[in-house]
Amino acid sequence: MWILRKKKQSTSLGIDIGSKGIKIVELQKEKDRIVLKNYGGLKLSATKKDSFQYFDKRTLLPSVKNVSLAIRAILEEAKIETKEVIFSLPDFSTFFTSFTLPKMTAEELPDAVYFEAKKHIPIPFNEVVLDWELIGDSVNEKEGENKILVMAISKTLISEYKKIAQECGLTLLSLEAEVMGLKRAVVPKSKDNVCLVEVGCQSTTISIVSGGFLIMSVSFDVAGKDYTYSISESLNVDLSEAEKIKTDQGLSNKDKKVIEAINPILKIIVGKIKQVIANFEAKNSKISKIILVGGAVNMSGLSDYFKTNFEDLEVEKGNAFENIFYNPELKPLIPEISTTFSIALGEALKRFKE
Repeated sequence: MWILRKKKQSTSLGIDIGSKGIKIVELQKEKDRIVLKNYGGLKLSATKKDSFQYFDKRTLLPSVKNVSLAIRAILEEAKIETKEVIFSLPDFSTFFTSFTLPKMTAEELPDAVYFEAKKHIPIPFNEVVLDWELIGDSVNEKEGENKILVMAISKTLISEYKKIAQECGLTLLSLEAEVMGLKRAVVPKSKDNVCLVEVGCQSTTISIVSGGFLIMSVSFDVAGKDYTYSISESLNVDLSEAEKIKTDQGLSNKDKKVIEAINPILKIIVGKIKQVIANFEAKNSKISKIILVGGAVNMSGLSDYFKTNFEDLEVEKGNAFENIFYNPELKPLIPEISTTFSIALGEALKRFKE
């Protein structure tokens, strides 16, 4: 969703505001390559239920004051100079739907989309802004239908993000659902059907990408935090110790109690993924690959767990920096930061790829 269009620049700034952290990526275009100019982040402890919250629990709106303070601190510490920004929106605050329309011209399509969208969006139309795209390369006037993906975003939420940009001395260029940034960053351009799984601290999002187009996206409130809480209760240790056990050892832990604590959470996530894949495959062709992203997928042994549970699919961690040039000194850190900075990187890429 472009709010303000600017002429092409040599640098781009993407910011991912999560419920437990903020990630910022600054990219630079140098001839035919894209270079990581800078990055920075701030992570809150996942172990403190009553700790500082970025989002108001009742309204799901960001805390403008707290988020702005955090972003300004990161920008200053990392010495980031770019002032025009693209923000990601959390998937839980964006309503997705899709539908088909009969054949028509490109000129007729926008009005038809808005008319049909009113039937599918359970939110007062005057309270949201619509963004939509064709699921396919172009308007289909021959085969008789056009597949449309529609995203509805609260006008109030957009207003809050504008305030955050202003408080930080930034110019807001664009807002989009974080899954769109993820898709841009880690899903290779191909005709394959891919299941993109983001396991964060607060929630898990499962998305289906077909031929490079987002087909569907589902979020639910089971994720990394639940591993920690379960370990804490099982071993009778405080949340800080449980977080350390999860991070350092995870599924490689020799203590059976730890594995028994984590497994029920993983079964919920795996079960949901299988359900989403089955629903898609019932009406479409087979999924060929699962791509894992998000901070929680760095837990030791998690990739092997997914490979065991999806033996007929290729399973890999998303590599957002695969086609990005960066300082060789960062190479040892890339596998870890790739999964956690994917969204911010995807937003920064938007300016160069669209």
